Parts: sequence; C-alpha cells; structure tokens
Amino acid sequence: MARGHNKIQIICQGLAGQKHGLWDFIYNVGTKDSNYAVGDVVVIPSRGIFVYSKSVGACISGQGAEFTYAGYTAYTAFTTAAVVGARSVTVPAATHAALSTDELRNGFITIYDGSTNNVQFRQLLGNDSALANAAFVVYLDGPLVKAVTTSSCCETYQNPFMALRTGTMNYFAKAGVPASEVSAAGEYFWTQVGRIPSYCWLAPQGGKLGTTEGGYAGGLWSDVGNVSDFNTSIGVTVAPGRGSQYAGNPVLGDADNIGPLFMLA
Repeated sequence: MARGHNKIQIICQGLAGQKHGLWDFIYNVGTKDSNYAVGDVVVIPSRGIFVYSKSVGACISGQGAEFTYAGYTAYTAFTTAAVVGARSVTVPAATHAALSTDELRNGFITIYDGSTNNVQFRQLLGNDSALANAAFVVYLDGPLVKAVTTSSCCETYQNPFMALRTGTMNYFAKAGVPASEVSAAGEYFWTQVGRIPSYCWLAPQGGKLGTTEGGYAGGLWSDVGNVSDFNTSIGVTVAPGRGSQYAGNPVLGDADNIGPLFMLA
C-alpha cells in the first residue's frame, strides 16, 4: 500500500438507497487487503471500532488477542542530522531485517534529545527500502520542532497490531477481540477494540514496565508524570512517588529494550 496517513474510515448503514453488506469485509481473514495498512481503523456506529491486524499465531474469535511485537530498531545515535521543520529523518544503521518500501507505514519513531525525557514522537507515513541492518529514511506525520543532531537517538516500531495471537501471558496487554477466527500465523484480519488507539512514548519510573507479571499489562501515573507498573504502585507497601491513576497499557517493548510504546487510557 502507498505511503500515507493512518486511515480512519467511518461506515454508516441505514440511509435511503444504501445496500446491505457495507462492512462484510471486517469478517475477512487471509491475504492482505490492498485498501488497508495494518493499524488502519474502521468505525461502524452501533457495531464497533475495528483495527486492521496481522497474526503471529492463531487467534480465537471469542477471546482477547494479545500484543507480542518487540520493536524494529533499538536505541541508536543518529549519524545524519535533520533541521527543524524536516518531515523525514535517516534512521541510523542498526540490527533489523531487510526492509521493503513503506513496510513501516502506521508505525512510529521516538526521537530522544540525548539528555532528558523530552522526545519527538511521530507516526510513520512510510519508509524507503533498505538492506538488512542498513540505515533507512522514514517519513513523518508531522515536522520536527527540534533539530536532530548526532547527540540525538531514536527507536522505531512497526504498528503493534502487526503481531497478534490469542492471549497466553497475563503480562502481555490485550489488543481486542478478532472479528473472525484466525487459524494460523501470517493472516490479515480485523480486531474489534474499545476505542480508537491513542499511542505515545512515556518515560518509565525507575526502570519499571519490563516483561514481569503486572509490569507489562498496565501502568499508573507517578507523581512527576512518568509511569510505574501495578506491582510497584499497588503493592502491600507502595513505593514513594507512585500513584493510582491509570495511564494505559504498554503495547510494545519494555523499559530495558525497545520502547515502551504506550496506548493511553
């Protein structure tokens, strides 16, 4: 599918002259629909919100499917600068598979300033192709508001709906419910969710939100605005600075590796 913004489509039924079957496609399972990229959203009033997804294992249609994706490129310093207003950046060489054109559409990049928790978080409109482990250009959904220098670093991610399976772990956040049964890995399908996804990067508190029970499936705001896991925030003895306001779910990566990418509550 061509480079472009995340698609949010609203389908309404019941107007004079309309035919039935306007949303039959949300029950399709199989090869990729060229009209959609993983992460695109369809809203059907009175029926639900659906996100285009891909499986890494079977997905039972009456159970929650979980996020399993761990990220694309790890925290790496830029080698190519970019000016304020730029709408593309060159992701530095790092470990990754060979990359096809616009494979990362609807994914994300977190650009760190190198010294603080201030980040520039952007959705990806697409990317140039690249050999395995080579640098590559990504195209952003908005301009840079701060220059990228060789002191800046970045992480990149495909859309987390790229790697779903039936729930198996209590510390993996659940994405939603498949609209139809998915029998194997590598299938494209639609996942019903409770709201239109709202993604961001959030600073973890004290290295929390790793893949430990209770630490991965949800987080709470701390006193200073970063995020702590449930075990630390609602333990027998609550650690200083931890709060009780729910922040959302890490849906990709963890504090010790790539991420975490958050879906806000």
